[in-house]
Amino acid sequence: MIRRFLLLASLALAACGGPAGSPYERGAAAFRRGDIRTARVELMNALQANPGDRAARMMQARVQLALGDGIAAESEIARARQSGVPAEETRHLLAHARLLQNDPRGALAEAAVVPAAHEAYAARMRGRALLALHDLAAAQAQLDYAASLAPRDSAVWIDLARYRRAAGNIAGALEAVDRALALRPGDAEALVLRGELSRGQYGLSAALPWFDRALDVDPGHVPALLERAITYGDLGRMGDMLSDVRAVHALTGGHPTAYYLQAVLAARARNFELARSLYNRTRGAFDSVPAGMLLGGTIDLETGNAAQAADRLAALVARQPANRKARRLLAVAQWRMGDLIAAAETLRPIVDGPDADDYALTLMGRLLARRGDAAAAAHYLARAALPQPGALTRLDPLADGEFADLRAAADARPGDGPIQVRLVSALLARGLRDEALERAQRIQTANPGAPETHVLVGDVLGTGGDFAGAAEQYRRAANLAFTEPVALRLIEALQRSGQVPAADQVLELYVQQNPRSVPGQILLASRMMQRREYGEAILVYESLRSRLGNNDATILNNLAWAYSETGDYDSAVPLARRAWALDRNNPATADTLGWILFKSGEDPAGGLALLARATRGAPSEEAIRRQLEQAGTAGP
Repeated sequence: MIRRFLLLASLALAACGGPAGSPYERGAAAFRRGDIRTARVELMNALQANPGDRAARMMQARVQLALGDGIAAESEIARARQSGVPAEETRHLLAHARLLQNDPRGALAEAAVVPAAHEAYAARMRGRALLALHDLAAAQAQLDYAASLAPRDSAVWIDLARYRRAAGNIAGALEAVDRALALRPGDAEALVLRGELSRGQYGLSAALPWFDRALDVDPGHVPALLERAITYGDLGRMGDMLSDVRAVHALTGGHPTAYYLQAVLAARARNFELARSLYNRTRGAFDSVPAGMLLGGTIDLETGNAAQAADRLAALVARQPANRKARRLLAVAQWRMGDLIAAAETLRPIVDGPDADDYALTLMGRLLARRGDAAAAAHYLARAALPQPGALTRLDPLADGEFADLRAAADARPGDGPIQVRLVSALLARGLRDEALERAQRIQTANPGAPETHVLVGDVLGTGGDFAGAAEQYRRAANLAFTEPVALRLIEALQRSGQVPAADQVLELYVQQNPRSVPGQILLASRMMQRREYGEAILVYESLRSRLGNNDATILNNLAWAYSETGDYDSAVPLARRAWALDRNNPATADTLGWILFKSGEDPAGGLALLARATRGAPSEEAIRRQLEQAGTAGP
């Protein structure tokens, strides 16, 4: 005990002693104000002058931890021990270093027993390790314990914010990170986390000031640069994104996330060979990350390796069955491999629900047409031609025995969110809306900080036709996380409840914050078409066409219609022909091309034939029949 006291006293004296402005003093001061890279350089100078300086060695270990370099931190800790620092005085730091090396079990072992002075830090590390091991209850207990020991430590509240976000409690995460910033306004890590949460809460543009503030504190803060680069990319500010990516490479000598972002940028530009080269430079860092698996599968598909794409995407779909984009891409890969049956089965879970998107429905229709099932193909293509309802909770019809088992499991495990949500879906499928609503509200009451619970209640209300009530629930979710699914649900619920101006305001706000959202842009263009603002709609559709290419029949079809309504048939006819060539079995493309050919006078007889074909493909579509009747009345 006496030895430990003397050591701590010597470290304290070293921290305040020495000549004014010594490298150690400057390094410690830089560390305290958050300028981590300056601290690292100053401490390197201090250690070069005196390699046995235990205080500088321990401070340098903390600097390496702040930089996220677990290997370098462990090396500094080992040297500190060699210079005489007792092992028990470093276990909490070594646990942190183990976490940074993706060794949560090693971190737990190191942080198991530490001196009382370091118990709050060690509890934080135990909580982070347990979170990495997906033991949420134990992680919460450790982090709550750390907060009770050190309620004024901003790092504790940052870790609590990260835990709460991982647990889906967005409101709790916001409260915790705001508390961290109240304790230490210049904490770059807290500022970055607040930016990440703001990006989900309010949108992309709202996040940028937080990342800027973090970089004002520490210009070399790599996480802030990376998160700002991600945000710039999603905003379409590619030059700014590349500037931050290059800054990260300069600071790190080549960072996997920076290479990944460059690969995403190359893929967006449809330079898939460059995208592959950049993705390979991540050295496998994203091969098991869903976003990386999706990007890798896309690159494989676009560079002619359908089999490898199918392998990657099948693994992703197995992990994330509800990932619609992955399912669509997997179906395309399976189709290119000639396995039409597998492709149809891949698509079925997303085309047979009430929230199917146009692309998936069209793809399913074309698959079935290729397999020779014309009747089934016409069903899906006709659905693709009509406006689709919003993404309400997918109904989950079950056999009586399966339903009874699910109800029993839900009653036995009331805290199991996925089981509870599935039961709500099954209850709706059986028409038991009151019980579904009661259970959804029970989940909501238990988890008021999770936006998904408000969405669930909104979905149940919307399924029952209470769109005004659904809109109010979606607003509550949007105040926590203004994500694409929440925004689209809110817009539709407002629209269906007669609150059209409010729906348009939400749409405009969402598109302003997320200008690269394809569903948002398509919905915006659709609103413009409904208001007969064809010139504005053309600008949006042309922007989408420049990004997505000339292979989306729905976009080309709508663009052709917009041009025709402005009288620009020279532009409309080729686009309508292209859309129809891409999707000949879709009544919508036949209708558009037929009407434009007739109305422009380019081929009236051919136009009439196509309109007749469209009515056969979608006999329930009144608009198509009316156009055929108008064309017939007008004569050739």
